Amino acid sequence: MQEKKPRRGIQSVEIAFRILSVMQTSQQAMALKDIAPLADLTASAANNYLVSLVRIGLAAADEKPGHYRLGPAALSLGVSAIQQIDGFEIVRREVTNLRDMTRRSAAVTTWTDDGPLSLFKQDGDQRGAFEFRTGLIPMLSSAAGKIYAARLAANLTAHLIAQEWDAVFGGKVDAGKFRDDASRELKRKGYTTIVRSDLTGYVSIAAPVLDWNGDVRFTLSLAGTRASMTIEPSSEQVKALLASAANATQALGGKTTSRD
Repeated sequence: MQEKKPRRGIQSVEIAFRILSVMQTSQQAMALKDIAPLADLTASAANNYLVSLVRIGLAAADEKPGHYRLGPAALSLGVSAIQQIDGFEIVRREVTNLRDMTRRSAAVTTWTDDGPLSLFKQDGDQRGAFEFRTGLIPMLSSAAGKIYAARLAANLTAHLIAQEWDAVFGGKVDAGKFRDDASRELKRKGYTTIVRSDLTGYVSIAAPVLDWNGDVRFTLSLAGTRASMTIEPSSEQVKALLASAANATQALGGKTTSRD
């Protein structure tokens, strides 16, 4: 079979998009002299494109002479794109990809008023106690639950932590310490872990999927045993999880966070 030739496009549209992409990377208006080289254009050519982009509202001239920022039409397009995104379909595909890459059980979870809710799962090669389940899952004994404890307001999670505390830890409830520990782990690693000390050897890891506001929209999780899954940052399972979470975050218009 002959390979299909690349379809012809409009080069000027692609060049204009390069300029918009450059401006998107900055949190403030950019000078023309900085935009041009980053878009691989001369200052004169960049200026001509910016005249048109300003005219249609995708760019706007800043109060500071010679500086430009994204315009109101760019914001409108962004909002419309967000509304058209099918978030669940994005993370559902990532769950399937994670299972296929790691051969471990994978799942996606979201937050509800009743706590973390597992929406979709794919079973790995190991079955039984190492499988995820759909429906409400615990806060304290799930890696996904630890992410919500770390990222959500305390008043949203305190009652759930208190309900589960005795069965998991026993003694006096210390929700603040649990949240702080989960927050430090998430900030340091970019994911959370659960390692059971019982005979099952169960371990799980979870990473957040962020939306355009920087809020946790979903969590992606992997589960297995201490013998079948390494939970250190250098492990292939962790790398696959973080890559899937980053892909989903980007698809939802979010930005991945840096780790200490």
